[in-house]
Amino acid sequence: MSTDGPVLEVRDLSTWFDTPRGTVRAVDGVSLTLDRGRTLGIVGESGCGKTVLARSIMNLLPKRAALPAGGEVLLDGRLIRGLGIKEMRKLWGVEVAMVFQDPMTSLNPVVKIGQQITEGLHEHFDLKGREARAMAVELLRSVGLPAPERRLDEYPHQLSGGMRQRVTVAIALSCGPRLLIADEPTTALDVTVQRQILDLLEDQQRQRHMAMILVTHDLGVVANRTDEIAVMYAGQVVERAPTTTLFRHMRHPYTEALLGSIPRLEYPSHTPLQTIPGRPPDLAAPPAGCRFAPRCRYAQDRCLAEEPPLLPVDDPVEFARLRGTGADPAVAGSHVHRCFFPVGTDAGEEALARNVAEGRTAAGMPLTAEGVVDLLATLDAGVAEPVPTADTDATTEADDDAADDRGGAGGPADDAPPVSDEQAVR
Repeated sequence: MSTDGPVLEVRDLSTWFDTPRGTVRAVDGVSLTLDRGRTLGIVGESGCGKTVLARSIMNLLPKRAALPAGGEVLLDGRLIRGLGIKEMRKLWGVEVAMVFQDPMTSLNPVVKIGQQITEGLHEHFDLKGREARAMAVELLRSVGLPAPERRLDEYPHQLSGGMRQRVTVAIALSCGPRLLIADEPTTALDVTVQRQILDLLEDQQRQRHMAMILVTHDLGVVANRTDEIAVMYAGQVVERAPTTTLFRHMRHPYTEALLGSIPRLEYPSHTPLQTIPGRPPDLAAPPAGCRFAPRCRYAQDRCLAEEPPLLPVDDPVEFARLRGTGADPAVAGSHVHRCFFPVGTDAGEEALARNVAEGRTAAGMPLTAEGVVDLLATLDAGVAEPVPTADTDATTEADDDAADDRGGAGGPADDAPPVSDEQAVR
């Protein structure tokens, strides 16, 4: 096990789904790196590919539905993309673990909490009996669950939502992983419990000095809890930067739109919330050019015809230096974006001014004199009609086939209770 270099390297990763509607490009050319002790936030709207990316890293996608279209995933320098279930079982828990969105579905409802926690300890460390039970008690105590000894003999339905999520965190941490992926761990929890879970993850990450990926659609969650943020849209990373840099000097219009949609305390009462018109594109038939162009107030003709690459921000010297070292600027650059007319630059300001003068963008989206989207005119004109996203449909179809794939590769017996992807990790 190496202590030098990044814990995780993702290189040009693509994951596509074969559906009756066509091939869905759920993850399309994503690259990123993560060092030990660092936290990466992955943000974006529902359906942008965040969860599929996390599951692709974990190798939790069923073979019959997921097409490994390309790319590499290296965990501690070892290539794990495409490994089978048996090989991944040796890595799940001890090298990489995951906290899933809904603890009610990731925990087995007919198995006691204690057995679910000690399963990984028995599998990887051959701990049994009192020794395993004592370790389980300490794990529950470390995640702040009251009366841990009693909880071991209870079932998931006997715990509250916040307590169940603490149990899933304890299970994920039980074998001391080097990388923890938290996929929207605060979904369906009330605000106070959300903060407790996020504080818990932050404390455990710091104590164990492990790398962590925090997946969420809420920029407020990652603002003070990550070292770097990757913004995803329509299966691609459209901007990646250190957290403070992203909030102060965002360059992609989608990042600007996400930040603009956050309510602020300084706004007067009844101030209308800013929204992003339209919906993400159909990933079974993505548009030519920039995928955000139909919803972007900066969009020009070039955006509709040419897909922008992911390059370092406004720094040709840095770009040349990275190329000279043989590094991929899209991976090695500290702040990269995917836009021809970046926010906060002369090119971006000129593009917006042209669109305001025309009263609409190159994609036909109406703008007001203040340069904001005219929502009423958009609705009247029928611009940016909602298009059903295929990402969710494809993922659902993939999940339907997951049990069969696992059953043929060391999975549960035919008469065993149904096992979810989350339970298969353990």
